[in-house]
Formats: sequence, C-alpha cells, structure tokens
Amino acid sequence: MEKEQDKTEIKIDFSRERKFFEQEGSSRVITSGSLYMFFALVNAGCIWVFIILATNWEGLKYFGLTTAINGIVGLIGIGISRYFIAEIKTAFIINEELGRLKAATYSKILFLIGLFLGLGLIMIPFMFGSILTNPLLKECIFASGFTSILLHTNFVFQIGLEIKNRYDIIAFLSIFAGIFLLIWGYIFISFNINPFWFAFYPFFNITTLFLLAFYFYREAPYTIMDIFKAGLRTDTMKARTSPDVRELIDEHQIWLYMKNSIYSILTNIQNSKFFEDILFFFAAIYLAIYADTEYQGFALSLLTVLMTYGAVKSVILYYSAPLNIEIAEACAKGSYTTVENSINDSTRVSSILALGFLTAMVALSGELLLYLHKDLFLDGGSINTEILTMARALFILIILGQFLYGYSTLFGNALIGSGNANSAARGFLITIILIFVLSPIFISLLGLIGIGIVMLISALFLLPYTIWQLKRKLKVHYNVKIYRLIPNLIILFTILWLFPIKTTIILILAIIVGASIYLMLNPFFGVSIPADLQMINDLFNALKMKQLGDIIVNAMRTTYNLSPLNKDKIVLEEDRLVLVKK
Repeated sequence: MEKEQDKTEIKIDFSRERKFFEQEGSSRVITSGSLYMFFALVNAGCIWVFIILATNWEGLKYFGLTTAINGIVGLIGIGISRYFIAEIKTAFIINEELGRLKAATYSKILFLIGLFLGLGLIMIPFMFGSILTNPLLKECIFASGFTSILLHTNFVFQIGLEIKNRYDIIAFLSIFAGIFLLIWGYIFISFNINPFWFAFYPFFNITTLFLLAFYFYREAPYTIMDIFKAGLRTDTMKARTSPDVRELIDEHQIWLYMKNSIYSILTNIQNSKFFEDILFFFAAIYLAIYADTEYQGFALSLLTVLMTYGAVKSVILYYSAPLNIEIAEACAKGSYTTVENSINDSTRVSSILALGFLTAMVALSGELLLYLHKDLFLDGGSINTEILTMARALFILIILGQFLYGYSTLFGNALIGSGNANSAARGFLITIILIFVLSPIFISLLGLIGIGIVMLISALFLLPYTIWQLKRKLKVHYNVKIYRLIPNLIILFTILWLFPIKTTIILILAIIVGASIYLMLNPFFGVSIPADLQMINDLFNALKMKQLGDIIVNAMRTTYNLSPLNKDKIVLEEDRLVLVKK
C-alpha cells in the first residue's frame, strides 16, 4: 500500500453544476479558449468548404479582397476591445460603479469609431473615384464601410459578455458566420447571382447581432441605455459619479484609454490577419505592374486560398482573449501564481493543438492543394507541376509564419492584461516596419515566394521579443515542456506522410487517424497533464456532452498511467482524483 505522503489530491470537481466561468484560474482560460476553438473550427470548416466550392468562381475575388479590407478595419475594434476588457475587468474588481461608468463610456467611443470609419469608407469611392480606377477595389471599399458599422456594434455587445467570462455564449454564436457564408455562397454560385453583392457577406450573418444584443441585455453588468447616456469627456465621467469613485478616475482618463487602445490595436493586429493583408496588397500591386491579366487572377485566387489555410493559427488566438482578461483580474487581486499558471497552461494546451495542426498541414501540403484545389493547377487538362511545387512551398512558409504570429499575439495579450500594452505594441510596430521594408524587395526578387519569406523573417523577430518582454515584465517562470511533443509530432508526420492518399476520402481518413493517435499519445509523453482533466470536464459539461467527456478523461488517465515516462499515476478514489507515485 502507498504511504499517505506519496499521494497528492487533484482537486477536480466533476459535477454538472460547476460553472467554469465563475471559477477563476487557468482552467477558466483553457476552457474558454477551447470552447471558442471548438465552435470556431465548425465555422472554419464551413469557410473551408466554401473556398473549395468557390475555387474558380468570380465572387472569390470579392470575398478575398473584402475580407482583407474588413480585416484592416476590424483590427481597430479588436485591438480596442482587448484593452477595454482588461481595464474594465480591473475596474469592476476595484469598484463596481467605476466599472459600469468606464464600460459605458468606452462602449460609446468604440461604437462611434466604427461609425465614422464606416462612413469614411462609404465616401472614399465617391470622393476619390478618379484615383481609384479599379472597379473591384472601389466596390469592396464601399461594401466594407457598411461592414465596419456592423462589426463595431458586434464588438460592443460581445465585450459585455466577455467581462462576465461568458465565452460559452460567444463561442456558440461564432458558428453562424461560417454556416451562413456557406449557404449564401452556394446560392450565389448555383443561381449565378451578381458576385458584387458577395462583398457584403458579413451581413449574411445579421442574426448573430440580434442574439448578441439579447444576451448582452441578460448578462452584461451595464445596459444599452448606460452606453447611450455616457459622456465622452473625463470631466463628464467625474461629474456623473459619487465622490469616492471620482477619486479613482484619472485626470486624463479618456486620453489614457485612447493611448493604450492604440497600443492594444498594434498588439492584436494579427487577429484580423493584418500582416497577411499587407503582404496581399503588396502582391496585388506587384501583379498589377508585372503580370498579365490571366496570371493576376490565378495568383490572387491562390493567395486567397493559402491565406485561408494559414488562418488555422487561430487555435492559438482563441486563448488570447480569455488569457488577457484572466491576467487582468489576477493582477488586480495580486495573485501572481494565477498569472504564471495561466500563461504556462494556455501556452501548453494551445501548443498541443497548434503544433499538431502545423505538422499535419506540412505533411499534407501537396495533397491538400492537389485534391481540394485541383482546378487552380490545371494547364491544358493536366497538372502544372512547377506551379504546384511553388504553391506548396509558399503554403508551408505562410502557415509556419502565421503560427509564430499566433504565439506572439497570445503573449502580447498577456502583456496587455498585466498593464504593459506599450511593451507589446513596440514589437508589433517594429514588425510592421520590417514587413513594409522587406516586402517590395523580396516580392520583386522572388515573386509570390517572397511573401512567405518576409512572413517568416518578421515572425522570427516578433516571437522571441514577446517572450522576452513577458519574462522581463512579469518574471514568469516558463514550465511548458513543449519538447515532450517532439516524439508525438514525428509520429504524426510519419503517419500522414506515409499514408497512401489517392482520393479526397482517404485524405480525410488520414487526418482522422493521425489526429486520434496524436491526441491519445499526448498523455503518454507527459504533455497532457492531470490538470487538463478539469478543463476537459468543464468543456464537455458546457457542451452538454458530459458522458463523452468522461470517456475522454478515462482514456487520457489510462494512457497517462501506462507511460513509463510519467513518475506518477492518476487514481480515482471515491469522488476525487489522486496522484500516486509509481
């Protein structure tokens, strides 16, 4: 029998009544991010199917260009939102009245920014029509003006839910964007509807706005009327609150908010693919000058496809917003153990998913392009192998660079949550300068491959910078042990590389087999640790799939216990789990 001192109880609550969003700590970060990722992958799957269906459709150009413009416009709202949430969460902990006052004021500012941006974009094609001679660009800018107003209204309602950590609601609503995009895309293609109207594709998902408004009304700690009545000056804020709270408002509160929001915008520019959008525009300019019309159409369609695949870095980004808000709360309470655990756990879990995706996509890069986007590479009825080889190399460079950007954004949001937004912003600003300087050079010398080279160079600067800043500002002791993933990543790559893929069905089967083996081996190699069991329990409880969660927890426990690499084993005793030394 084991001695009592050899046992360590793992406090895991498997009850259905547990509400993860009410329990502070790293488990809430991981569960929130995992929920977001789960539903967003459904959304991404729908977009992926749409991209396949629309590979040779003229509307794909409207989708690609409008997405790029919307991304640049949307980054303002996303960036402001990340700082907004961190400060408001801290304010509510200090004083509830202060939290409501700041939340209402900042919400009004955010909405007005989106409104003025939208009106500006709508007017550009009319005011600068003689300069903007490209009809596609004019039409997409015009459509993006209306989208700006829609997006920033969504941000206002979503922030109210994020303050309450209701990522279960936000995550569920995220699936509708992809579903409606796929449905309307199919209708447009089938009935040959004018592709211009597809530039307004975010409005296909107007249902989400109404649902967000409904849940905002139910859950947010302030109201739409509070936002409507809010003043836009620091003096007004002070005049409308009690003397005790007035002392907590800085003399230049609005200016500080706008300044730190700009820092946050810079740090979160990758949430809306800003780096990729810059490179896309540089490529479009290069193609317009040096390439013939036929190659321009092919190249822009190819880049749209490749950038879409690179967006799987979002498996990392989904953890950045929950990490931001958790660190803000922990720092306000002085709980620096929670800060360190949240950073380490979110990095470890996102790495399990992200590096698995990255390895699979590198191993299957040729097959994904050949079997799902074959029409792009047909030349006289046969595959142009030279173009396919170039596309495959660019595919690998893009997704590698984007994954590194994803980690940088995760760590950058940790800095924002801790009140160090300026430190994170500095690194992202330098990266923007690098891209602007290097892009014309590498694209003119190497063509489309130059896009991937620039992306990788800039990412290899940004990631070490954010890791160093986090260590410097928060004294974080990193304990992620990602090196334990290496054997499992090699196994996953080997399985997918050797799998005899001849059809799309076999390709999908290879992905399922590889993913299943990879996930079940992670506990064996000690990457998935006992603390992950709480996250899995919370995740599947939130999804109303507790029985499936129990099966996965038990399977992971068995795999963990079988491994000679782990120095302890997990034993179920009555209603709790216990770590016992082997």
